[in-house]
Amino acid sequence: MPHRLEENIYLNALNLIFRDNFLELSRFLKPFKSFKAAYHHLSQEQKHCLNPFEEWEKLEQWQINFCTINDPEYPPLLKEIPYPPWGLYYRGNIDILKNNFSLAVVGTRKISPYGKAVTEKIIKELIPYNFTIISGLALGVDTVAHKITLDFQGKTVAVLGTGLDKIFPAQNTNLGKQIIQQGALISEYPLNSPSFKSHFPWRNRIISGLAKAILIIEAPEKSGALITANFALEQNRDIFAIPGSIFNNNSIGTNKLIQRGAKLIMNSQDILEEYQIPLQTNKEKNIHFDNDLERQIYEIISLEQQISVDKIIEKINLNTNEILAALTALEIKELIKNIDNGNYVIIN
Repeated sequence: MPHRLEENIYLNALNLIFRDNFLELSRFLKPFKSFKAAYHHLSQEQKHCLNPFEEWEKLEQWQINFCTINDPEYPPLLKEIPYPPWGLYYRGNIDILKNNFSLAVVGTRKISPYGKAVTEKIIKELIPYNFTIISGLALGVDTVAHKITLDFQGKTVAVLGTGLDKIFPAQNTNLGKQIIQQGALISEYPLNSPSFKSHFPWRNRIISGLAKAILIIEAPEKSGALITANFALEQNRDIFAIPGSIFNNNSIGTNKLIQRGAKLIMNSQDILEEYQIPLQTNKEKNIHFDNDLERQIYEIISLEQQISVDKIIEKINLNTNEILAALTALEIKELIKNIDNGNYVIIN
């Protein structure tokens, strides 16, 4: 059995044994050079008659992927934080966290019409710049952030505080399934992990840890979004906040964050300017793709600046004729250009 797969199997088993005792697991792992060695050091009583290979088969049955902190698909930004998860369970495409600019968007569950309008406007304007929107799938701001990203064909990641065999809250089950198609669901918790209240504040360190910056839309004085902001500060992430009325309870937290040094955000341009991202022309903003394959190819060429058709085919696991047809369609739309010998660039 490949060493990597073996390590993944044993870390999943350790997660099932230690459950939400992350710090205890971290202390236990410290003397060992591998997850396999750590697992075999446990007593039979500690193992609870658990079979690591049978537990791994359950993950496969649920079509849930798993990576350890040592695996190449583990998000690079997350490795930088204090107490990064030892492993991540995910459904969907976790690789979108490597290339795109990632922004965490969080806030109150009791979103106001003002908060909803602000969330939709800012995210809608950031999507053409290839931002990945990260949130927690909660009701309120999280839900609006995920939905507007999906509606405008953007990429979004939801970080759950439960196992991925259960989408929480139940009202967002269909939304969670849509996110898998255009992004990813992520959790550090193994199968059958319930929605304990204590999971969610700790989960918030992953939301901020996956992002380069965090945007707080609306937050009362004792909001979970402020816990995420505290993690972001500890992780040296940029903190943005939307100002609001001093008479609105939902704005007390965001106004205080601004008072303490968070950057006041009034529109998407404020965020783009912070990272010196040039504003797009109207032609660039109105790019239309007939299908996801065209969008995927366009984004690959954008990231690489110049790339051969062979490399594009290598990156996209689809029929070659479909890829060539999509390239032709993008050329007809004057979005890309074949400069020589099958090398493609974006037309500015």
